[in-house]
Amino acid sequence: MEDEVVLLASSSSAVVSMNGGGEGNTSYADNSNFQQLIASVTRKARRDMAAALYRARGRPASLAIADLGCATGPNALLMVSDAVDAVLAESKSGGDEGAPQLHVFLNDLPANDFNAVFRLLPSSPLAGTGCLVSAWPGSFYRRVFPDASLDYVVSSSSLHFLSKAPSMATEHLNRGRVHVTEAGPAAVLDAYRAQFHADFLAFLSCRAAETRARGLLLLTFVARRDARPTAHDCYLWDLLADALMDMAAAGLVDEEKVHSFNAPYYAPCPDDLARVIAKEGSFALRTMQLFDTTRRRLLGPSHPTSDGDDDDEFPRWLAAETAGTVRAVVEPMLRTHFGWAAMDGLFCKYRLLLEAYYRRKSTRNKDDVTNVFLVLEKKQRY
Repeated sequence: MEDEVVLLASSSSAVVSMNGGGEGNTSYADNSNFQQLIASVTRKARRDMAAALYRARGRPASLAIADLGCATGPNALLMVSDAVDAVLAESKSGGDEGAPQLHVFLNDLPANDFNAVFRLLPSSPLAGTGCLVSAWPGSFYRRVFPDASLDYVVSSSSLHFLSKAPSMATEHLNRGRVHVTEAGPAAVLDAYRAQFHADFLAFLSCRAAETRARGLLLLTFVARRDARPTAHDCYLWDLLADALMDMAAAGLVDEEKVHSFNAPYYAPCPDDLARVIAKEGSFALRTMQLFDTTRRRLLGPSHPTSDGDDDDEFPRWLAAETAGTVRAVVEPMLRTHFGWAAMDGLFCKYRLLLEAYYRRKSTRNKDDVTNVFLVLEKKQRY
């Protein structure tokens, strides 16, 4: 999950991955429990749709399942395991003479540590299922799989990352910022929206060629509810920009490098998604569900600080958890641009800014993130 990260370095795109296992307590593997929580929201729907697809296909002898942006760590096999388990359970309950042969395709960028993923297989839910697992490296904004080879495609916490940062003729308008902001220039939002539209169109066009008729795409990624981003939609990037500018003021990073950096990330609104899906034309929209998730759920309902409202330590915990997640995901692109030496100081400042945000009366412990769950069905061509 969430390993499709690209940044604009000078005039070309440089591709990087999440923090690997060698990064210790800042690794993506050790800081992806929030992404797992997001995936859990759609688990029942995904399992039900995998079983329904198997039935609709006439209980076929084989089925191809793909995860786009699988990354590494405990979540790498999560989505495909859910699908495999659901199909095998349906096969068994239906009294099939033999279980179907399931082909599991794991996709991510070439820099992804697929060896680490395969080392998870013997202790994963896929062990003993008889499914065939293979890795398919490459950007999912381009072709990855053969024509009409996929039945069921999942992607979670990945598609909010763009293929590259948007090109802006008015780059000076975003000085001191690294992303879209609530009160920022319309030209910046327009550039980000245009880049997302181009990327999502490319993504759907590639999957249209690779997916069989009536096959399913089940996509979950960060989104927003309104056409214009709110301050809370942007706060993670706004505070990161503030931390970078503090570092620049202290002479720890080059201020011009802050001005030239734009994160390759976009959270679309429903209208963005509907427009691109209609324009590409190969898929019928079956579900577009927006939902909010908070890290409070990681603590469980019985945890003494799960409500957080009266606990003075809760904002500190929330800031540490949030900073850990963000660092594991974006640090590789930041250190490529700003250098290794700045990272510890940057994320220390970032954590403190997050804590202040979570202590502020108007945003007290407000860490909710909006995601969208899309279900698209490949149209039958007659």
